[in-house]
Amino acid sequence: MKKYLVLILLSLVLASALAQVSLPREETVYVAGAIWGPATTWNLYAAQSTWGTDQFLFIPAFIYDLGKDAWLPMIAESYQFVDDKTLRIKIREEAKWSDGTPITADDYVYTFELTKKLGIGPGTGWNDYIEYVKAIDKKVVEFKARTDNLNYFQFLSYALGTDPMPKHVYENLEKKGINIRDWVNDDPKEQVVSGPYKLFYYDPNILVYERIDDWWGKDIFGLPRPKYIAHVIFKDNPAASLAVEQGEVDWAGLFIPSVWELWEKKKLPIGTWFKQKPYFLPAALILLYVNQTKYPLNDPNVKLAIAYAIPYQEMLEKAFFGYSIQAHPSMVIDLIESNKQYINYDLWKKAFGTADGRIPTDLAKANKILDEAGFKKGRDGIRVAPDGTRLGPYTISVPYGWTDWMMMCEMIAKNLREIGIDVVTEFPDYSVWADRMTKGTFDLIISWSVGPGFDHPFNIYRFVLDKRLSAPVGEVTWAGDWERYDNDEIIKLLDSAVSTLDPEVRKNAYYRIQEIILRDMPSVPAFYTAHWYEYSEKYWINWPSENNPYWFRPSPWHANTLPTLFGISAKNNPQPIPKWFETTDKGGFLIPTAKIFGDLQASAK
Repeated sequence: MKKYLVLILLSLVLASALAQVSLPREETVYVAGAIWGPATTWNLYAAQSTWGTDQFLFIPAFIYDLGKDAWLPMIAESYQFVDDKTLRIKIREEAKWSDGTPITADDYVYTFELTKKLGIGPGTGWNDYIEYVKAIDKKVVEFKARTDNLNYFQFLSYALGTDPMPKHVYENLEKKGINIRDWVNDDPKEQVVSGPYKLFYYDPNILVYERIDDWWGKDIFGLPRPKYIAHVIFKDNPAASLAVEQGEVDWAGLFIPSVWELWEKKKLPIGTWFKQKPYFLPAALILLYVNQTKYPLNDPNVKLAIAYAIPYQEMLEKAFFGYSIQAHPSMVIDLIESNKQYINYDLWKKAFGTADGRIPTDLAKANKILDEAGFKKGRDGIRVAPDGTRLGPYTISVPYGWTDWMMMCEMIAKNLREIGIDVVTEFPDYSVWADRMTKGTFDLIISWSVGPGFDHPFNIYRFVLDKRLSAPVGEVTWAGDWERYDNDEIIKLLDSAVSTLDPEVRKNAYYRIQEIILRDMPSVPAFYTAHWYEYSEKYWINWPSENNPYWFRPSPWHANTLPTLFGISAKNNPQPIPKWFETTDKGGFLIPTAKIFGDLQASAK
């Protein structure tokens, strides 16, 4: 009965969403999981822009592909390093705004300067790493890296990956005295975009984008295959998941329990990135953060014992449906092949005696570490430090309602009590939990960090270990270093890793950071979150997957997902995947990061 009621409700939701708009099913990709509330604005200078604005409406010079570790030139035709700190980007002659106005270097200069002026917008924070952005001519824009804060990864990320905005549109708003932050930009007839889609229709139940069939890039890339992208705004995750199952949704970024049953038991034409565990690509590193300001919880022996006591495999199977794997203790996300070069496997294999250097769950080993460090068990089974300080009571917490992580907390707390650390679970409201996390007043928490990317593993090490992102206990920081780890050598190593053009210097810096992580165990890498991504082949085929890996950011909610729509094709009209998805050495368009850094090195000679 319950399932029938859900089906009725789903039908009502879809009927309501489609009541005001009629779309041809074979030309429309229906989406779920990227937006859960009403649309807001289509203005990247607003506090919040609607999903799709920086995916489909506005595009950068280059889009980064994680799997190939390469850059797809979109607005850019080419790049040139004048020297090792000066980059010029040549804008394609064909590149135009949707109103026919050419995209120029002046658009880039205006975009960056307006972001700096407003403190929000495309490329926020660029001036921390870039000295200036200037127009060389109409189609060439130059970026100069700051020498006092040299970070090649941030420099290139901002220069290559920032979406330019139409100067003539925003200048007109300024002349009219319109507050740019408040501009909604929701009139499809007036929208001026660089990408291949524009807003077609929206209401509280649905959001629709329409392809621009005379898009300037069609003779270079072709057109994306769907004519329309329609996101039904579902009430909740179960309703959206059921729509996927029913074939009403083609492209999703959802948590679906036991997702494998959709194809193994129900024989539905539905897939995820992997057909077997963990089913999904990694999205971010999740850690058990250990407060570094609380003794004896911050003793390296205690933290190492905690690391051995975490039931990694059990909690991922029971609480997370096997949708992830245990994180590598190096903090490097090793499910991405290109990241493995930065892991000192010899160090970790020797330390933990496992084939890949992961930490085994071993309560006997955890007990032995604490015994040898002088943490003796009392009559109640709880240990005390050599100075008599009791190991607890401590709390391990996540927000109430995060049921999978709540279960993990219970399992970790149970094991920690077994080795003599007094830990209980606590599940406060999110606001309370976040306040403790950002102010550094927690004991133990499970929380996020950042994910794989162009600057990985620098981005992870900076977020978790760089005290420059932190704040004194009691003061709020969202930037990172929530455990308040304090190590000046880490700062020097991080700075050297991103300011060098020598890959061996960079790798050695990361290897040294890993030695420090092993020694201090600042917090414990636990597992990777999932890049939620499901697809249905009922109406559309050629979705990216492990066996068809032409694009590695396939979820509809990811900022770099646009190329996915050039690769898929309608089931009733199969088309080949465009050749430009290959790297340049294979006749495609994608420029490997190694080639970009090689050109950068050559410019320094």
